[in-house]
Amino acid sequence: MSPVFETLVTLPTRSGNQFLPPVASFETNFESRVTVDSQAEYTEFVGDLDKSPSDTRAHRLIRLTNGLVAMVVHDEEESKACAALDVNVGSLADPQELQGLAHFCEHLLFMGTKKYPKENDYNAYLSAHGGYSNAYTDLEDTCYYFEVRYDALGGALDRFSQFFIEPLFTADCTDREVKAVDSEHKKNIQNDMWRQYQLEKELSSPDHPFSMFATGNYDTLSGAARRLGVDLRERLLDFHAKYYSADIMRLVVVGRDSLDQLTEWVVSKFSGIQSKGLTKPLFKGHPLTAREMGQMIYLKSIREQRTLDLTFALPDLKPYHRSKPAQYLGSLLGHEGRGSILSCLRKRGWATTIVAGRAPTSAEGFDMFKITVSLTEPGLEHYTDVVRMVFAYIQLLQSERPQRWFHDELRRISEIEYRFMEKYEAVALASNLASVMQNRYLSAECILSDAVRLKDFDEDLLVWTQGFLRPDNVRIVLAARDLDVEFDRTEKHYELDFRTEPISEQLMQDIRGDLEYDELHLPEPNQFIPDNMEVKNQRRGDAVCDAPTLLKMAEGLELWFKQDDRFFLPRGNVRVNIETPRAYESPLSSVFNQLFMMVLKDTLTEITYDAEIAGLWFEIRDTIEGIVVHIDGFNDKLLQLLEILVKTLRTCKVERTQFEVYSREVKKKLDNARHSEPYGHVQTNTSFLNQGFMWRFMDKLAAFDLVTMDRLQLFIDSLFEQTRVQMLVTGNFDESEALAAADMVKTLLGSQALPEYARRVPRALLHEPGVYVHHALMPEKGNVNSCVDYSVYAGMTSDRRGRVVLDLLSLIMQEPFFDQLRTKEQLGYITYSTERKYNGGHMTLRLLVQSEASPIYVRMRIDQFLSGFRERLEEMTLEKFDGYVSSLRVAREEKIKNLFEESGRLWRHVSSGYYEFDRIATDIEILSTVTQHELLEFWDSYVDRQRAPAYTALAATIWSTKITQPTDEELEKFADGVLAVHGSLEHDGTRGVLTVEQVGGILRQMDDAKDDEERELERIIAVYEEAAKGDGEDVAKAVAKMRKPASHVRTAIAMAREKTKVCHGNKDCGLANMGVVRSPSGDWLFREASAFRATLRQSGAPVPTRPLVPKY
Repeated sequence: MSPVFETLVTLPTRSGNQFLPPVASFETNFESRVTVDSQAEYTEFVGDLDKSPSDTRAHRLIRLTNGLVAMVVHDEEESKACAALDVNVGSLADPQELQGLAHFCEHLLFMGTKKYPKENDYNAYLSAHGGYSNAYTDLEDTCYYFEVRYDALGGALDRFSQFFIEPLFTADCTDREVKAVDSEHKKNIQNDMWRQYQLEKELSSPDHPFSMFATGNYDTLSGAARRLGVDLRERLLDFHAKYYSADIMRLVVVGRDSLDQLTEWVVSKFSGIQSKGLTKPLFKGHPLTAREMGQMIYLKSIREQRTLDLTFALPDLKPYHRSKPAQYLGSLLGHEGRGSILSCLRKRGWATTIVAGRAPTSAEGFDMFKITVSLTEPGLEHYTDVVRMVFAYIQLLQSERPQRWFHDELRRISEIEYRFMEKYEAVALASNLASVMQNRYLSAECILSDAVRLKDFDEDLLVWTQGFLRPDNVRIVLAARDLDVEFDRTEKHYELDFRTEPISEQLMQDIRGDLEYDELHLPEPNQFIPDNMEVKNQRRGDAVCDAPTLLKMAEGLELWFKQDDRFFLPRGNVRVNIETPRAYESPLSSVFNQLFMMVLKDTLTEITYDAEIAGLWFEIRDTIEGIVVHIDGFNDKLLQLLEILVKTLRTCKVERTQFEVYSREVKKKLDNARHSEPYGHVQTNTSFLNQGFMWRFMDKLAAFDLVTMDRLQLFIDSLFEQTRVQMLVTGNFDESEALAAADMVKTLLGSQALPEYARRVPRALLHEPGVYVHHALMPEKGNVNSCVDYSVYAGMTSDRRGRVVLDLLSLIMQEPFFDQLRTKEQLGYITYSTERKYNGGHMTLRLLVQSEASPIYVRMRIDQFLSGFRERLEEMTLEKFDGYVSSLRVAREEKIKNLFEESGRLWRHVSSGYYEFDRIATDIEILSTVTQHELLEFWDSYVDRQRAPAYTALAATIWSTKITQPTDEELEKFADGVLAVHGSLEHDGTRGVLTVEQVGGILRQMDDAKDDEERELERIIAVYEEAAKGDGEDVAKAVAKMRKPASHVRTAIAMAREKTKVCHGNKDCGLANMGVVRSPSGDWLFREASAFRATLRQSGAPVPTRPLVPKY
């Protein structure tokens, strides 16, 4: 397939489309300007940007002489600065013969420039100044963005701009970043979302580039280049040179600096990007033609799920941003109130959720509208009836003219949302705006408001749009793990089994005919749209209070209150923690509580859906302590919603259909937990070995046979017999409203007060000195990745000074760890380091790598990194050290952006049990006195295995079934170096040829002979070749891999030669009597986490850092 495309300048106006607006002009209302310092020319938009009245930021829209359009945003309160640059070219521009090239370009672009040739200069600069970078590739966009400390923006922009002026795309980085792309793809192979997305692409028109494989992998990039006899780097350079033009770039920069300074930087640093005209390719036709429509696609999922997708082919809807027809239709088809599709499906027990709207798989020139229904088991059996009901509602919409009153409600809500819009993260603002600015039909006046405001009611346009929701214009996808279908095809990139056939004649006949369901009707007027938008606190000049007031603390109630004194918006936030020990006293109780939450949400949906549409967000979730109710949004009717939630919570009666549907849903969720990514499994295991209370998915599954409807109802009825209510009310309320809300909650619950001694407060498990390694096997067989989550214990959470030093150390380590293990060694796409603090217990420095390599090899690489990091700390200049301290200080000083964020911060202090509302001020004060010497002392005390007097570490490892896991006997007998060499040999293609015993023998001989590493490698290769006779081509490939300069085998041999200090911690703990194995290096190795966990002591409860004296 050779795609036919037109450039933007040659694309004709679509004939016969009366609704198509003109392309927006970036000449009108733009006036010539020059920058203050360099006197460089640019043009500035002088019209009205239609900024929200609540937006305190200042904006300036400019156009550079090279055609690049930029928005600079000044925010004097912003402690972080950021930028996002969106290039209006993505995976649709991939050459057919090198699929994934656009994504590969995104990866390799960051690897050095002519001005800054060092490959990690950019990320090192950002990391040293408290920042980070990221990027993503979409169908028609590639967006690059970063965040950095506010006073380092100039240097960051200088480095950032060079990627679009003179990137190096160095040859030695090319192969490594192809492996990174390949690792990213392999991470997604078992992900049902990615699998279905690629299948839908593959089954689209082969004449359209949408059908290609956008992510790319090693085979479609390096493999394809090798087969074609071309240089992949040269093709990448051609791609960048062809498409990366300033004319199709949109830039947003947010910072504390003045608009003039931000403009100076943008004009001076980005005007050097070459203008090549409008280079974005536009492709003729639609990915879904008549040939693809009318088809039924069945696919086998990995997870236990049942989804029904109806996709309709639409013309491009981006031009109609003022009336947003897809939003109108999606709001009706995806409605969840009375008379909706979902309401009728739920009553029959056929579905749990529905989502409708413009599909994200849309690009300029084509659109898709998708309706996704999550089916139950009975719903899967009745999927054709579900399709009929969807089309019955579509017929209902098409039989009546578009409803102006409903559109007016949506518009009114959008106007309220925009008028009282909250501030959100600057980096999200930048990346979102950069993408929005790519809409050629969006005028400058609409850029800021487009994502929120709905403006025009265009009845004819709505009729025209909904006219595309026809039976002959639909493609249906049914996905489930247990489909009763004979699959006859397999998708090549994800090995997904599927089957396609025309939609049955009977179903097609039915949905073309008249369909009537008496219970289907349009929504009723929304009673939750706020009316009173008055702000209660008008004292804008007063100092901001950082702590809430404790109003009450008696008789099972702890009530905290803080009136809004930051944002002065008509918004509120209420959090209620209903503590009840029954909720988590056993795995069975935990299952019941989880099931109760699902039944409750089902009961509430019809009542509360309008509230959510009207700007009230809420969640009710089960926790270790009980149940949390959380509401956020406009305060006018927020407490009314709270009353509905608590009343329903207390009086809920389970219906038979609900029990049958949601008991299966809970079971499905627990079953699906086994299909989590390896890093998800090790994180769970790490938590299990550190948290005082926790039930795993397998614990809950073991108890599931005891779940019955009668037992569930008995559980619900007794759940609130004794409770303790912890409550935080913040926002546009006064004290009397907070007290009344608390009284209302207590009255509705009708519980006796839970004694203090009966509370289940957060606690941690305490580990004795030593190194503990947990080995587990991936529960499902398809994933090629393993994972290591390595925790080094570093003092207690109650040590305020220690936690600040740990935070500083974690910040310093992040970029070097990522650069070494991810960028240079390419161990795996998911690689990061961080810290974690357990309530009442230890703090840890955590290092995680998900990789195809042996977990023992990966753990040794982490150990090697740690063993060499002290030298980096010693050699760090005072200037660099002060830079990291400044970055951490700025991060601590970051201003709260909205009420949700402020409430979340206060709630963490309340629910932790520490009540440390002054923590930020305390941390900043401590940070100002931390020295380099103190950092090294901390490292030596806890992190350095050779120096720490009581070194304590836990490595949670999980092994892919695709690699060989050592036996207990091998773990006990052989050093990690031997096992790492054996695992690396298998990684390089020698699986099953050499045993661990053989590898150990070879290494012992070489150790005695004192061979150098090269001779050791050649001896191993010789033994391997002798043992693998007859497999010539595979042997040659494996040997070639081993001989590469940075091969895992070479590295493992080098590590095996080093002698690791034996850890003598926890000598006489009796662990060997519980099946725990002691390795030659003194590490304790175990497989059964629950048995090991039972040996650990539990911490005490957190101790408040302040006296708790209630006002009343």
